[in-house]
Amino acid sequence: AGGGGRPGRGGARRRGRAHPQAWQRGFRCRRATRPPSRQDRYADFIALHESFADVDAAARRLWLIGLGSALVTALLAFGSAYVVRSMTDVPVPSFVDRTVGPGGAGAAYAICSAAVTLQLTALVQILIATADRPVRAFLCSGGLLVLLVTALPLLVGGPAQAVAATAVLDGCGGVAAVAVLAAAASVVGP
Repeated sequence: AGGGGRPGRGGARRRGRAHPQAWQRGFRCRRATRPPSRQDRYADFIALHESFADVDAAARRLWLIGLGSALVTALLAFGSAYVVRSMTDVPVPSFVDRTVGPGGAGAAYAICSAAVTLQLTALVQILIATADRPVRAFLCSGGLLVLLVTALPLLVGGPAQAVAATAVLDGCGGVAAVAVLAAAASVVGP
């Protein structure tokens, strides 16, 4: 099965040459295959980055407010746990072991409160991007979270004074963080 054409196909030759390949038979418009001009690519590049500029500025402002409020929340949590534990011998926060000193308990409370505030900031950013009414949605979910965090010390157990003090501190800190981030969402949001 001799013949020309592609190897293994046994195709016949036409007037001494193989069948033309598909790319040889097709019509090719030079303008369609020509890459866009340098000026067109630059204009597309600028338009793309200008569309991202507003989103980045709003997200940057929101995260700066979130980081600032997380820092303030952590400092207040550390200070309140340190002062209450060292002055009254009430083991605040109630989820930390009683044998831990005031500095360690304050540091644990500060880390937890800063982490929750940063998670609330992420929730605000997601709600701004997706919800029709992001501030209202955040206030509803943030209020529910504050209620849960305030009730959490009651489930952990411990001395009544420690549970009550931890619940009050959680409630006050949670309300403050939700209020600051809701105000930031109303300023930064769409």
